[in-house]
Amino acid sequence: MSTATLHLLQPMAPPMSLVLVAPDRSLLDVLGAKLPAGTRVHWEDSRESIAALEVHRRTGACVVLLDFRHEQASATTDLTRHLQRALPDLPLVAVGSTANDQLDGVVAALRAGIRDILDLDAPTADIDAVLRRAGGTPGMRSVAPETARKARLVLVLGVRAGVGSSTLAAHVGVLAQQLGHPVAPTTANADPAPPDNSLLLLDLGLPAGDAALYLNLDSQFHYTDALRNATRIDATFVRTAMTRHPGGLALLGQPAGSEASPIPDPAVLVQRLRGVFESVLCDLGGAPIRQIPRSLLNSADEIWLVADQAIGTLVSLDLALKQLEALGVRDGRLQLVINRHDEAGGLAPQQIAARFSLPLLATLPDCNRLRASANHGHLLLQDAPRDPYLRALTPLLARLDPALAGVLPRGWREKLVLRLSGLPWKTK
Repeated sequence: MSTATLHLLQPMAPPMSLVLVAPDRSLLDVLGAKLPAGTRVHWEDSRESIAALEVHRRTGACVVLLDFRHEQASATTDLTRHLQRALPDLPLVAVGSTANDQLDGVVAALRAGIRDILDLDAPTADIDAVLRRAGGTPGMRSVAPETARKARLVLVLGVRAGVGSSTLAAHVGVLAQQLGHPVAPTTANADPAPPDNSLLLLDLGLPAGDAALYLNLDSQFHYTDALRNATRIDATFVRTAMTRHPGGLALLGQPAGSEASPIPDPAVLVQRLRGVFESVLCDLGGAPIRQIPRSLLNSADEIWLVADQAIGTLVSLDLALKQLEALGVRDGRLQLVINRHDEAGGLAPQQIAARFSLPLLATLPDCNRLRASANHGHLLLQDAPRDPYLRALTPLLARLDPALAGVLPRGWREKLVLRLSGLPWKTK
């Protein structure tokens, strides 16, 4: 195996041997600009024997870096599997980028079973933490989710397809993130602040992929990928793998066009996610009750039933309540949300709530501008942040994040407008 070494200024303490295994040395210069000062990196030619890695292992803690940038991801996946078979106890770290045009390399690394990702777009401090954790450096705090922590889990369930639950979930998610945990602006020459893990939008609704469509995001890490990696979910994992809205909201969903089928039981995954995020908003769209995992219904803190005034929707609401009752889930967690309210549209929301013995959480007005924004690939927040529809979401925001209760009653629209004015909205 041909070798080369990159030396920086000061020795890294405690000593750690970093070995880049790649077909060429091009990544060494990139790493030199991002690694902590004093880090020493050896290069081993991946086209030759891996026996030289044994020499590095005898010197102490040894961590192997693998090139999972976009152009190398496929070849490195094969190399990873070879190393996992030949040296199963060797710590492996994928080197890649979370930029939109490079993210497929990171996804390939996760699918290959690599836990630790060195994100070339992350601050140096985060990169240092990844390397020390991978090398088992003493004194490093475990990044596994704290078992005592349990995020609030709210299910958004449309009683039938097309009542607007996914649109509602997308707006509530971005609003809650912006009001409670706004993205801090970055200054010139400063490392961008790492995204926080305050709120996750888990999109399990039908049709699949609607949330990503409304948020104008192109996700490459999906629900099925997360299920396969459920036991490895931690704060670093989700910051690296999951797609983010420009406002900071994390999204995990299914690929657009996925066939309608029962949702795989996410019990382990949801437990891990609730140990990482502060709140989880799960959009179930118009999924049939019989296809929703029992563990998801049982573990929810609240279930928002979304309906409108149409007679067909009210029949579906009645059926949904009967099915929930048969499952033992018709209890105080159920809240009713009437969407697309029209004063001349039939029964009043209060009458519907009384008829089905449900607490009325919110009444959302019919909003043509909402549909127009969606048709242009926007959220209503971008086009009309003072629209009455957004104001009507106030009770939902307060239930999702009780900490917002002191922010919402007065002046929250003004605060939101100010935060949105500087938000770097992006498109696919």
